[in-house]
Amino acid sequence: MITYNRNLLCLLILISKTIVSQEILQPSATETLLILEVLNPNDSPYENKIVKLIDENKNEFMSTTNSKGELKVLVPNGHSYFTKCGDLKNERIINIGSRGYSTFSSKRYTYRFTEFTLQFINYQNKPVIGEEILTLLASGDSLIKKTDSYGKAKFYLPIKESFDVRTKYNLIKKFEIPDKGYQSVAFDFRYQGQSTKEYEDAVIQNKLAMIEYAKQNRIRDSIQRYNDSIQSTKSTMVIFFASDREFKHLGEISVFDGSKKGKLLGTVNSVWSCHSGPSEENAEVKFKKMKGSYTYYAVSTQGYEWEGSYNIKGGGWERVILEIEEGKKMLD
Repeated sequence: MITYNRNLLCLLILISKTIVSQEILQPSATETLLILEVLNPNDSPYENKIVKLIDENKNEFMSTTNSKGELKVLVPNGHSYFTKCGDLKNERIINIGSRGYSTFSSKRYTYRFTEFTLQFINYQNKPVIGEEILTLLASGDSLIKKTDSYGKAKFYLPIKESFDVRTKYNLIKKFEIPDKGYQSVAFDFRYQGQSTKEYEDAVIQNKLAMIEYAKQNRIRDSIQRYNDSIQSTKSTMVIFFASDREFKHLGEISVFDGSKKGKLLGTVNSVWSCHSGPSEENAEVKFKKMKGSYTYYAVSTQGYEWEGSYNIKGGGWERVILEIEEGKKMLD
């Protein structure tokens, strides 16, 4: 504790001596009195800190700012200077002329910067409040600010940096602002999109909707299985008929159950020009089957053949078409 107090005392004495010595500085024939008001980008004073002035030959001159961010320092005439505030550098040149007994006053920021303001509104044109906005600089550094009651977030970024601006879930845009030598540039950008809260609410709603959809599917499948089980206990009326758009009669067609050695189910004499075929009352070959998979064989008196299969689910009726063209192909 004693060492800490001693160091603090030494620092206060050093600052006090610097301030006092600055008050009595006077320009001369070879030196100009340089008075700078050093500010942070948000216009707050860069107070009680050391500032270096570096000329083209890398000679350094130091001074300490007061509580208002002001400093005074004597620098040789006829040279150009840039400033360093800790790790921050402002490369904009201060040119000191060769005239003796001169005083040069200026306002100076700790570094050249882009004042970037983002306004974030949602799709209802209302400001998005309290949204975290991330700026990721090309150097790898990042800054996070929250939007205010107007949906705005303000950043002070090194003027030479390109940067990405994003929310938690979404890239807003990549910016590259050209460096034209200005000490500061103001740039506003208006963005319309979905806020993080709206996005997360939508995700939750989508999950709930998916759960409800799956639930309804299970109910529907259960009902379908029940209906199928009931349906499967009912017989289905099977109707065989021949179809040919050109009405080419091929003689009587015999239809067998399973294969040519199977049971004769009946004979077909009429040929229909459509796939709907005869009504149940006018069907020449009709019989009932329970749920299952079945095969058939059919042959005409002129030697044309058909083989195929059909599935019965139960109830209603099932139409099996004997395409004349298919019978011709089997004969060929």
